[in-house]
Order: sequence, then C-alpha cells, then structure tokens
Amino acid sequence: MDNHASTIVVTEERKRRRGLVWVGLGTVALLAGGSTFALWSANDVFAGGEITAGDLNLVQTADTSFYDVSADRSDATDTLPGTDGTQLGHLIDDASWRAVPGDKVAAAFSADVTLEGDNLVGRLSVAGLDAMIDGNASMTWSYEVYNEGALLVSETAVPADSSLFYLSAPATGQADGVDDGAPMVATAGGTAASTVFQMTDASEDVTVVLYGTFDSTAGDDGKATVAADGSYSDQTDAATGTREDALTVDTLAELKLQLDQVRDTGSQFK
Repeated sequence: MDNHASTIVVTEERKRRRGLVWVGLGTVALLAGGSTFALWSANDVFAGGEITAGDLNLVQTADTSFYDVSADRSDATDTLPGTDGTQLGHLIDDASWRAVPGDKVAAAFSADVTLEGDNLVGRLSVAGLDAMIDGNASMTWSYEVYNEGALLVSETAVPADSSLFYLSAPATGQADGVDDGAPMVATAGGTAASTVFQMTDASEDVTVVLYGTFDSTAGDDGKATVAADGSYSDQTDAATGTREDALTVDTLAELKLQLDQVRDTGSQFK
C-alpha cells in the first residue's frame, strides 16, 4: 500500500511540471509578439504664431532727367530733382545735345527704396555702367546720393564694381538686436563704400545723381606733334589725336539702379 501511494505522488508531480513548462512557453510567445503592450507617450498643445516675410523693393518714382552742370555754364539755373538745390544745371531736353571737352553732365535717378526685416541690408549699385565706360574714354564717372532731398553721399568716383552704398532696414522690429547700420547722416563720398546707412522708415526716397565729366584736356596730346608746315600730325579721334574721342557715344539707356540683399556687411553679421 505504501509503495503504491508513493508512485501516485510521483505521477502528480510530473503533471505539474509539464503544466508549468507550457505556461512558460506561452509567456515567451506573448512577449515576442509585442502588439499587446503599449509604450508610454505624452503630448500637449502650445499656442502657435505667424512668421511674416519682410520686403526689399526699388521702384522708379520719376523719369530719368539729364542736365548740363558744367561749372562755367551761365544758364544752369534748374534744380536737379530729388536734391537739396545746391547742384544747379541746364535741363537737356533735346536729343541733339552734344558733349565737348570740359562739359559735365548729370543724370538723376529717383526711386522709392523699401527695406523691411530683421538682418536686412541692401547694396545699391548702378548696373550697365561698364558697357557705357567702353564708349568715351575721356569721360569719367562720379556720383552723389540724396535721401529725402538731403545730401547723403558727397560726390565720389564710381567704384569698379559700380556699388554705390549700403542701406539697412529700420531699427523698429529688431527686438533689441544690434543695429545693422549708422544713422542717415551725410558722409564723404570716399567712405560710402564701407558705410551702412540705417533707414528711418521702411520706405524712403533716394536719388542718385550720376555725373559724367568730359576731360578738358582731351586732344592736348595730339597738339604736341606738328608737321613741317606747322599742321598737327594727328588730327584723328584716337587717344593721340587732336580730336580725341570725338563722335564717341555713351549709351545711358541701359543704366538701372539695382538693390541686392547682402549678408556680409553690417553690424549683425560675422
């Protein structure tokens, strides 16, 4: 009786162990599937806002006008548009006008310039001047800049890249950032290339006066050589002739003011 009872006990223990093994395998299969369990996550809603783009624009406000501003012209009584009135000239309204050595002609370009935006600096240049320079070699070019009728950049030679000066958007809206430019105060022309002028308003009137001066000594070199009879040896329009650069043409029709955003000039930029 005792031996038979112990045999029964052993049999029951084996059944329990088998049941535990199956339960364990089922748990492994459940974990391997992964689809039954969710990982933790959380989120919340924050208030949105708007990001508004700024603006850069240049719009012509008056037709280009041309004046003879030669210092010795007695009837130069017209005020150049967009200027402070200190530069007077004689309006050229006839296509038959011809420049001669000693003349100085002015072309006035007036535009409404708009700059609006943080970190916004624009370079104003005159495009197309390189092609014009190929015309009359005796003509040299310079410029002045007026802002709202007040002199901003005094007369200076046009640089090789035709860049005139820099403007930055107004300080309003800069959120206490470093101002990109200096106040709009008149400066000597030679320093204009390294100065950034900060506009007071988002849009301001700007007038660029481009000067072309016909060298008064043009033709002098040709007078140095004479023939036996006393006549000039070279009376051509060449650089060695007494009629140097006669009948040459400088085409102003393709000139235009150009405003380009830059990110390498101004206090904000590294």
